[in-house]
Amino acid sequence: MGTAPTTREWLRPTLQEVPDLLRQFNVVRQPWRPAGLGGHLHWCQPVPWNGQVVSVAGNNRILRHSLEDFTIEVEAGLPLAWLQAALAEQGQWLAVDPPPASSPGTVGGLVARGLSAGLRHRYLGIRDQLIGVGFVRADGVIAKAGGRVVKNVAGYDLMRLLCGSWGSLALLTRLTLRTYPMLPQRHHLLLCGAQGPMLQLRQWLLRSFLTPERMDWWSPAMARRLTCAGASESDLCLTMSLSSMSQDAVRAQEQALVAQLGNSIQVQSLTNWPQVALARAPEPGEWLLHLGCPPASMAQLMLEAGAAGLCWHGGLTTGLGYAIGALTVEQVRNLRNHLTNHGGFLTVLVQPHATIASPLPPWQRQPAADVMLAIKHALDPYGLASGGGVPGV
Repeated sequence: MGTAPTTREWLRPTLQEVPDLLRQFNVVRQPWRPAGLGGHLHWCQPVPWNGQVVSVAGNNRILRHSLEDFTIEVEAGLPLAWLQAALAEQGQWLAVDPPPASSPGTVGGLVARGLSAGLRHRYLGIRDQLIGVGFVRADGVIAKAGGRVVKNVAGYDLMRLLCGSWGSLALLTRLTLRTYPMLPQRHHLLLCGAQGPMLQLRQWLLRSFLTPERMDWWSPAMARRLTCAGASESDLCLTMSLSSMSQDAVRAQEQALVAQLGNSIQVQSLTNWPQVALARAPEPGEWLLHLGCPPASMAQLMLEAGAAGLCWHGGLTTGLGYAIGALTVEQVRNLRNHLTNHGGFLTVLVQPHATIASPLPPWQRQPAADVMLAIKHALDPYGLASGGGVPGV
């Protein structure tokens, strides 16, 4: 897999300089790619990128934080870890968990990729927490959509287009996001058992009064990768995060859960959740895949894929997840076809160096590809942003 260019090759304009820079690129038809810290620049890139890189990492300020309204406006180059630390001082947080990587990257990168994981169960995805955006078009024109209040709907559709566009439509500069209060009491659990009892537990959970922050299936291989004992090869594993304002409320939910388990399902506390939650980035020779399928099919597909040594985790209610493993191109292609046949999808985020000779395309062509290309042409007629690439086309 190609690596990001060195920082010496990057352009690091201020937000005031960005419009003139992109205007110059537009005149000479110079392709460019947006970047933040650069840790994810090689994602979804089957071949190395050798063009211009425009980094907004130097634009990393918190512009406005409304504690009472639970909204915050930041520059796109602000590292996510910095934002969470600043919010924590005020008893708030941004309810997102970035994809498996060695670094969570910037807030702008998080929005541009539009990926989400287990916290989507309660808080939905990043695009549902985005309420305002400022950006610069490929021709250097400054634009904005949304606003500073949660109920504002101006430019709502445009924000959703930019979220998950992988920088192919414009360069994000400012973001206004919804925050949430930090719940002081939180307990993380790992449940392991045979497929039958675990699927029965799933049905009970969907009808229960419990309000977990997350419910994620883990393959046994994923549990072992994250040094969690107790899972056999044929088991299904489920992680749950219970949270509330009071310890009594968390304890009541946990007691109701344990009463349903019986002797066929093992349960253990994940006291080291901050470390466990940061699923390891792929090692050299491993793939990182973003997967989706109907939620009711997730567990069965996970067990089938686990036979190939794939470490998989995905949302019990969302059907979205990630997988890491050392597979061949043919194995990944077969898994993609299998998921597609079951109403799902597979996106290749990272593929190993050894597959460069015959890389898989990151995305499958989507039914709405023609519409997506029309939007791309309207905002970037010369195809300069992200080298002209469009996700799903």
